[in-house]
Amino acid sequence: MVSSHTITPVILCGGAGSRLWPMSRDSKPKQFHRLVNEKTLLTNTLQRVGHKGEGLRYLPTRVIGGIAFESLLIEQGETSSVEVERYVLEPLIRDTAAAIAAAIADLVETDPDRMVLVLPSDHQISDVAAFFGVIRIGAEALSERGGIMTIGIAPTRPETQYGYIERGAGDGPVYDVSRFREKPDLETAETFLRSGRFFWNAGIFMFRAGEMGAELARQQPEVWAQARLAVERAEVEGKCYRLNEEAFAASPKISIDYAVMENAPSIGVVAASFDWNDLGSWNQLHDGSPLDAHGNARFGDVLTIDVNNSYLRSEDRLLAVAGLDNIIVVSQPDALLIVHRDKSHLVKDIAGQVKKTGEWPPLAVAHSGRPVPSPRVIRKWLFEAALPLWAGAGVDRQHGGVYEALNHDGSPADLGYKRLRVLARQIYCFANAELLGWEGDAREVLTHCFTTLTETGWHPDGGWIHLWNPNGSVKDPQRDTYDQCFVLLALAWLWKATKWPEARVWAERTIAYMDDHLTDRVNGGFYESSLWLDFRRANPHMHYLEAMQAWYEVTGERAFLNRAQTAVDLFTSVFFDPESWSVTEHFERDWSVRKDKPSRVEPGHHYEWVWLLLRQAQFADQAELKEYCRKLYATSHAFGHARGTDAVCDSMAPDGSEMQGTARLWCQTEALKAGLSARAEGLPGDETLFIRMLDVIFNRYLTTPAPGGWYDQIDSNGRVISKVMPTSTFYHVFCALVEYLTYEEILLP
Repeated sequence: MVSSHTITPVILCGGAGSRLWPMSRDSKPKQFHRLVNEKTLLTNTLQRVGHKGEGLRYLPTRVIGGIAFESLLIEQGETSSVEVERYVLEPLIRDTAAAIAAAIADLVETDPDRMVLVLPSDHQISDVAAFFGVIRIGAEALSERGGIMTIGIAPTRPETQYGYIERGAGDGPVYDVSRFREKPDLETAETFLRSGRFFWNAGIFMFRAGEMGAELARQQPEVWAQARLAVERAEVEGKCYRLNEEAFAASPKISIDYAVMENAPSIGVVAASFDWNDLGSWNQLHDGSPLDAHGNARFGDVLTIDVNNSYLRSEDRLLAVAGLDNIIVVSQPDALLIVHRDKSHLVKDIAGQVKKTGEWPPLAVAHSGRPVPSPRVIRKWLFEAALPLWAGAGVDRQHGGVYEALNHDGSPADLGYKRLRVLARQIYCFANAELLGWEGDAREVLTHCFTTLTETGWHPDGGWIHLWNPNGSVKDPQRDTYDQCFVLLALAWLWKATKWPEARVWAERTIAYMDDHLTDRVNGGFYESSLWLDFRRANPHMHYLEAMQAWYEVTGERAFLNRAQTAVDLFTSVFFDPESWSVTEHFERDWSVRKDKPSRVEPGHHYEWVWLLLRQAQFADQAELKEYCRKLYATSHAFGHARGTDAVCDSMAPDGSEMQGTARLWCQTEALKAGLSARAEGLPGDETLFIRMLDVIFNRYLTTPAPGGWYDQIDSNGRVISKVMPTSTFYHVFCALVEYLTYEEILLP
């Protein structure tokens, strides 16, 4: 019968990873990057301690890292499949001795026999089951002998960048530790390799909390005292323990190896039976990556001819390499690294030089290094390019309404139909432009659009039709719920901008039609359309919420807020999936999840829900909605951005896998809005998301030959794949940019 042990993992997330410049940098170290697969190194480490097996059980994990990375730590921790017990946040770097002391200080007092497993966050270990087996052996040995147990990696080469452990007595796989050796020169490393008595020091070790506390108190009393004081005086909020800066700063800066390990009375080592890679350099990343037939590790859009044994990575463009061997090329939007593999250790020196010159753009200023437009430039694009384009070429003055799309050169595109919702969205945009004092003739556009809407869009039996033909005749007379909601939104803004009484009258007619013909009085919500189709979607109800919030804002009438609340209630009871922290999109008539539709979620809708729910939390004083927003924000931010472009992807599986790498523009604008709202409301997350999205929007999408236009969709490599500029996208772009300019308080001249 195998005895069973429990152990608390402690994951160390310090370090800058400067040998992996230009991806790893002070503002976002390597553990937060996806370097070996579709998960970050930290997420991989977290999921490694989620493995279940006989003889050992992992307890909830403790994560320790810099307070500057609080949002990244929480996001990646809370969206992993492993329960995190607490986040210990360091106000400054004091090395691993103080970090570990702070992570276990409370356990020494409350549970000194607790086994603790300390793991770096930036290693590659592909065989999780084998790793589990080694930790189990270590736990069994620790239970019998006490002291400290380390994990030793059998060396495969004379490595000069690793520390070494010399084994003493033992029959394996557990041995006594004879001594620790620091990074050797090449000749010494070759001697270590030949002897067969040395392991690489992986920095993974186990102990009982009380014993490690006693060793720290004996060998490093100041480290132990200051770390404990920093924990006692920590600011605690939920799972976050923000260490007291004054106390923690007083701790000596020393690694756990020097502080404790070299002079501890009882240390053992378990020989690892799993593959391991430190991922400390691009050369090591090459060794840990899948290789093509020529020994090349290729990531991103890479083309090679006669290239061998190289590491080639592009995050931003086509990387073409020919006739070279044993090189490392890493292309970022703002930096290009080229180095011979034998000289990869020089990357750290390059990173130091770049940092010294101060030429590196920090994350808070620009995520990619491309120039992010200033608010004045954004306002100029919106008011001097976009509004004139869509008020001119975008309006169909021959057949009424607006064109469904424009070609990339700004000419009308004939798609064979015109959607009524697109007309409603343009009314929203130009009503907003009227309110903001746009110098163009917004009133003329509004009059034209409103006339088309009311004279040709209202069905004789009530409700707004779905489609016109390009010549203005009715193509599809069904009354789609999504369309009704967008007309309501448009009329709210039209009434706000013009105070035309007809806007309020038509809104009341629309609401009456929806109440009488589209409302499901048994299951709640609205049917998909007047055809009472056998499926339903969450999306129309999201826009019903938006429309009712708009009417509440412009009238102050509680009845509209109550209507908005019905959509919120559907979200919390039906749409939100508490297990995957996602929004279910497709349902049967009775609100059961559709079985014939693949389970897909849309990160863009997640961000849109965040924006709307935070508004509802303000209007209705419902702070509890912020927790839903936090979870949706975390899911989309962790899994919903395409690698390489940083664009919000069109869809993915609920668990964040199976990403569809294409990305439409509207998804980016919703992320911009959510990022602004989350920052204003103090929602935990990436405070720079709105800057990143401005970067993506202006440098990938708003670059068409027609000023004021856009490319609507890109692929995972950033290439444009859309053929036209959908007019409907202007609603998303206009709303998001106005939100940003209002946030910056420079909307008007």
